[in-house]
Amino acid sequence: MAGEINFNATLHRLVYQALPTPQQAYLLLEAVPVAAASAGSNQPVNFSLVLDRSGSMAGEKLRSMKEAAKAVVDRLGRDDILSIVIFDDASPADIVLPSSAVEDQEKVKRQIDAIQERGGTHLSTGMRLGLLELQKGQTVGRVSSMLLLTDGRTWEDQQACGELADQCRQAGIPIYVLGLGVGSGSDWDPRFLEDLAQRSGGEWAPIDSLEKVGAVFEGALRALQGTAVTNAQLTMRLVGGLTPRSVWRVTPLISLLNRQPASAHDVQVFLGDIQYGVGQSVLAELLLPPRRAGAFRLIQADICYDNPASGLAGEKVNLDVVINFTDDDGQASQVNDRLMNIIERVTAHKLQTQALDEAAAGQIVKATQRLRATATRLLALGEVELAQQADEQARLIEENGRIDLAAAQKMRYATKRLTEIDT
Repeated sequence: MAGEINFNATLHRLVYQALPTPQQAYLLLEAVPVAAASAGSNQPVNFSLVLDRSGSMAGEKLRSMKEAAKAVVDRLGRDDILSIVIFDDASPADIVLPSSAVEDQEKVKRQIDAIQERGGTHLSTGMRLGLLELQKGQTVGRVSSMLLLTDGRTWEDQQACGELADQCRQAGIPIYVLGLGVGSGSDWDPRFLEDLAQRSGGEWAPIDSLEKVGAVFEGALRALQGTAVTNAQLTMRLVGGLTPRSVWRVTPLISLLNRQPASAHDVQVFLGDIQYGVGQSVLAELLLPPRRAGAFRLIQADICYDNPASGLAGEKVNLDVVINFTDDDGQASQVNDRLMNIIERVTAHKLQTQALDEAAAGQIVKATQRLRATATRLLALGEVELAQQADEQARLIEENGRIDLAAAQKMRYATKRLTEIDT
């Protein structure tokens, strides 16, 4: 064990009933960077701002974006690398600042101020050039990331965008995807932005108010500077008969993780970067095989990662998960309250996401029923405002046959934050 990560496992029951048939179980795996490993200073970064300059960005959107980008320039140190790319529907995209250390801040800010809106939206042109600039600045000691901002739907290049997101992940470059504005005039697709983020190993968020743009850019940079380890990948080696059903990231935010191809008894998921003070936790839904009473080691788990501070790659931390089975009904009825609460929050997010997908597909009855089920769960969790939003959108879908665009953009992200930790 390399020592940078504390790795722990918690099952939703202390002891499971010994049964001749399979049964459901939930496993929480938590990876938390060791606080003492942080030197208290920012990790050097290789950061690219890939920004939409299409015609719909004219006015206050463009002004807010420029101010946020200039604030990023002010927060970088001499060991940091920055590139700035702007895109519309022309190919190739334009470089405002090539990959470099920022030596003349005022000059760079003047270059940012000179950005003008034009054209339509082709995300792939910006992503492609941003990736190239990031690859120029990649070194062992820097943490790399792309911030991708758009206010609209990309046209005719969705597949290219997905392939570029995959390339970013392979290069160890997560994308933080931002949808600027909500509703009319900002018709970006939350499902598409979420897919790009997940495929790259990054995250996504809506910016529903122009006053928040600067804070979101700052938060993305601060998270990057607080990175403890990069390229983290979780592997679970399962005994025969143990079946994985789903794997969710639950902190920092809720996300369904795509399982990677592995052997018949292995489950692999890509975690990406792990930050100090936050860490990552993963919830695995499993189907346990029949077992008699006793203790059985059913899972071996490990996280492989790179440590930019030390320059070491392929570090690993591992643990064994031993599951206890009993013939005592009383013992088997005891559950872990903290984990049960997490499961309820993940379920609420899953239900709402499914409902939004069904609404987008025109499946009105299913979407309405699922939104009302979501509202019930949210209310039980004490999330009154979110419950009211779900109920209101169910009513509107019944009346109008469709969901409000702005509500769909915000709601998809809102329940991702149900497990968020204040830092």
